[in-house]
Order: sequence, then C-alpha cells, then structure tokens
Amino acid sequence: MSSATNNIKKGAYSADDDIVDYILGITFEIWEEGGVELIHQYYAEDSIVWGLDGIMHGAAAVVDSTHATLRGFPDRLLLAENVIWSGNRADGYYTSHRLLSLATNKGPTIYGPATGIRIRMTNIADCLIEDGMIVKEWLVRDNMTLATQLGAEPLAAARDMAERRSPELAEWIAAETRRVRAVEVPDSVNQPVTPREDPTAFAWRVLNSCWRGDRTVFDTTHAPYSVLHRSPLRHYSGRDEVYGYYQNLRRVMGDTHFSVDHVASQPFADNGIDIAVRWTATGEHRGEVLGVQPTGKPMFIMGVTHWRCVNDRVSAERTVFDDLAVLSQTLVE
Repeated sequence: MSSATNNIKKGAYSADDDIVDYILGITFEIWEEGGVELIHQYYAEDSIVWGLDGIMHGAAAVVDSTHATLRGFPDRLLLAENVIWSGNRADGYYTSHRLLSLATNKGPTIYGPATGIRIRMTNIADCLIEDGMIVKEWLVRDNMTLATQLGAEPLAAARDMAERRSPELAEWIAAETRRVRAVEVPDSVNQPVTPREDPTAFAWRVLNSCWRGDRTVFDTTHAPYSVLHRSPLRHYSGRDEVYGYYQNLRRVMGDTHFSVDHVASQPFADNGIDIAVRWTATGEHRGEVLGVQPTGKPMFIMGVTHWRCVNDRVSAERTVFDDLAVLSQTLVE
C-alpha cells in the first residue's frame, strides 16, 4: 500500500464486502462524495487500465485522470445501471459495471472551452479485483456521444485523438489486432445453446451471427422485440434494426475477426439471465463512415456488451465502445 493511503480518509469498503456493494460503494465515494484520493486504497499501485483513448498505469494515474475529468465536469454523477460479475473472494472477482454518466460542462476539456451543456453518456468498466483492490480494468467510454453533445465536430475530434495517441497505445492496439486475427471461432457456434445452459458458448454464437452475417442464427438468439441501446441517444428497436446495425459495422470494417475475451453472468428474475461480454473485433476500413472514404487502414474495437435474456433470447442489449477512437484509427498518419 502506498504512503499516500496513510494520509487520506479511509474508505468504507474492503475485500470482506459483497462484491456488488463494493463496486457501487467505491464509485459513490470517489465521485459523488469527492473522495478521489481513495483511489489509492482501491486501485493497486501496479494496476493497469486499458482504453482505446489511452492506457493508465497505477493508482496515481487514475487519480490524475479523475481530477482532470472533474475540472471539466465538477458535478458529474455516475449512476449505476447494472453490475454483472463472476468469481469469488479466494480467486478474485471480475465485475462489469455499467453506468449512466450525467454532468454539466463547467470547465475546459479536450474538446474546447466550457459550454454549460448538460451531457449524458454510458460507460462500462470491467474490473479484475484481488483482495479488495482493482488490479486490471478495461474501460469503454462513449466519447463520440460526449464530443457531439459538446458541439465538437466528429472528424476534428477524431483527428485530435489520432494526434494524441501514444506509442504505447499504438503498440498495444497492434498486438491486440494480431491476437484477434489468430483467434479461431469454436465449433460450438454451430450448435444451438441457451444462455442459461452455457453463457460463454451463447456469447460466441450470438457474436458470430453478428460478425459473420448469419441471420438464421441471429433470429433464434434474439426476441422479435429485442432492442439495442448504443448510447442514451442511440436506440435500435426490433430484431431487424439490431441485426442491421451489425451489418453496417461489417460494411465499414470488411472481413472482420473477433474474439470473446470474458463472460460473466447472473440470474435475472425466474427465467432470465444477465450476461456481460467483453469482446474485441478487428478489420480494415472498407466502407465510408462520417464522410471518410475507405482507407484500408486497420480498425480495432474493444467493446463490452450487456445482454438481458428472457426466455432464453436476447430481449435487450447495451453495447459500449469508443466510436471516436475507432474513427481516429482511419486518420492516423
């Protein structure tokens, strides 16, 4: 534990707490109660946070990032929508925490001076927790929704992000791209399975139908009334629209490889289940997007999807990934 921890207020949560209570509690302490320095208690000194807009090493970097966000959005609220988890105290927990972020832009940000605009966006933080401390985090932020609400021009914001991309981030994306391209989709995707029987096999089967364009399978895994929420401002209602969204992504990315990297699940009501899937996909820029003509450059997505399944079919999906960061990959010199 760092010496900084000894000089700050002690947080209320520890490894002995219920894992959902822990995640909700530390988030409230850090953001709503202003206990930013408590991050030193809850994040390991050698922790790492991956995001498509940057990589952070250690609790101190997370503290600095949090303070920077609060300078632009001092009243930011992180309202929990769901925590889907797996694991145990002895082996470690994995949590997928979906949040609705509400905030007023009262200070300068990377997108420009304060606007006074009230924004809303969805983030998902996937965390590996050992002995009450976060040691790894995969953070997916909807930066496109944030930038556009603040009045930023998407291509200009994407170019700026491309210019800020660090060598470490570029190397990590390149390594992840190589990894995903080498992944072999398991044969189990060809076998019907319910989400309650095997959530991981179900995740592979659903994502394979999305990224390979298998409408027959997609129709068996999704209810006719299924809905996709890509952000608080972007919604796709009905199985046809949800399937169409993924086929448009395929048009942009061409021949896409994908990987299911982690699955967690928890029962919901009497006949349902909530599933959290962290996944990655990679392809090449083959279709026009926001006026950017195909460049052939690599495109890499790190995404997290939360499914609510009722009667063994997806009834609602919430998927978050950083569209702005993906767009920026087409603009890297």
